[in-house]
Amino acid sequence: MNSFCDPMIDLNDIAVTYGAEDQTKSALLSIRLSIESGEWIAIVGSNGCGKSTLAKVIAGLIRPSSGHMICHAESSPAVQLVFQNPETQIVRETVYEDICFGLENFGIPQERIELRAMDALRRVGLDGRKYDRTATLSGGQKQLLNIAGCLALNPSVYVFDESTSMLDPLSRQSVLHVVRELHRQGRTIVWITQLLDELAWCDRVIGMEEGTIVFDGSKQSFFYGDEASWDRSAPNPCDRLGFVPPFTVQTARVLLASGYALRPLPVSPDELSKAVGAL
Repeated sequence: MNSFCDPMIDLNDIAVTYGAEDQTKSALLSIRLSIESGEWIAIVGSNGCGKSTLAKVIAGLIRPSSGHMICHAESSPAVQLVFQNPETQIVRETVYEDICFGLENFGIPQERIELRAMDALRRVGLDGRKYDRTATLSGGQKQLLNIAGCLALNPSVYVFDESTSMLDPLSRQSVLHVVRELHRQGRTIVWITQLLDELAWCDRVIGMEEGTIVFDGSKQSFFYGDEASWDRSAPNPCDRLGFVPPFTVQTARVLLASGYALRPLPVSPDELSKAVGAL
């Protein structure tokens, strides 16, 4: 896990309201959140809780109704967003043309475009499909192409808004592999999901409900509550938000309730295996 000391993004009393006059609806309410450089935060919550709105605020696609955001990134663009639907961001007919589109829009010199485009395609495993029509790609390959488009621009922060939710398991693992590599390279990741097994790789969990942050802490605290006084019968943030924990966590909870001291508290299958093996 990376160590953090420098803020990358500060959100100060962010509110987003839709509509006009007496027909307004609040999507975000007084959000205060600091994201450190190199951190992987996961944002979870039920549909309509404000996760996607928060993603768009961080990516600069929505202007807050009140409050302000400070981004300390030196790169330009500072933030890039990968949407849920792989079709959303594809605008050109071929793989190579599509990845060049963003580079051209950001004024990258022509002599550097091919190098950056091909490097990004190589990193997601699509360099051999440079001239393929985007319509022939699978859903997972389309999402990898979207990520490659972001990679080519080299932002400091990557925001993924449920980017694996429409993918099959194999494609989902391909996307997660690329994102984990980005994190190892020190990039800041904002990962929005309802697939709680994906929290295994994050550094910190943000739980949202009705436009507000109701939890901000470690993934272990999210799934198990207070580690120092863990009680199977006590509510924890995961249960309170109405989520079913991953099978790994369910198994670990049963073992803990039976008197087995699992340390550290496992979230991934590998962590469970190691914790059990150490008993």
